[in-house]
Amino acid sequence: MLLGARKISIHWCPRRPNLSLSHTPSTKLNSHISASLHSLCQVEELDDFLPWLERKASTKISSVLSIGKSAYGRSLFASKTIRAGDCILKVPFNAQLAPDNLNPELKALLSDDVGDVAKLAIVVLLEQKMGHDSEWAPYISRLPRPEEMHNTIFWSEGELEMIRQSSVYQETINQRSQIQQEFLAIRTALKNFPETFESITYEDFMHAYALVTSRAWGSTKGYSLLHNCLDY
Repeated sequence: MLLGARKISIHWCPRRPNLSLSHTPSTKLNSHISASLHSLCQVEELDDFLPWLERKASTKISSVLSIGKSAYGRSLFASKTIRAGDCILKVPFNAQLAPDNLNPELKALLSDDVGDVAKLAIVVLLEQKMGHDSEWAPYISRLPRPEEMHNTIFWSEGELEMIRQSSVYQETINQRSQIQQEFLAIRTALKNFPETFESITYEDFMHAYALVTSRAWGSTKGYSLLHNCLDY
């Protein structure tokens, strides 16, 4: 059981409509496995995200990759084997969502108690608020809603009681406390931008915070959403 999870899964998908097969280099597929997976993975193609990312990053994404929906949720599919060490996607830092994307005036109002995760959560909130007007809309629109996230910070008190004897219970309480403290620290600064953040609630911030902690990558430049290079 986890507070949240950062996970990249690639499913092997032969170039046939509506069929995807989970695959690792050591997997031997037989007709029984194929039939089982066929019933689990009916793929709906999503054609616009990767072309958008290519334009945004000014780079070329491997034609091996495609994105679609399956029984496992939104998935990344490969049409042939990806070998260890292959770089299948590069995104320069200037094409990533990072705390540097914050309005300088807002950033100057934030206290030292506000960390990079909270700052990046504010960036996500701003892009969400902009909707289709955001240049990041194809990415932001694909982030999961709170009810789609498997994170214990969203659990009810009754649900948390079921894991009170687990270390995850205290970790969840600690993380909720951290998010509350960060929200209190940024709330005053956000009030200086009512046209943008007036309707932002603690629940909105908690959702954005969870998106960052489950999906952002750390580097020498800090946290960012969309990683520099996916190596397998």
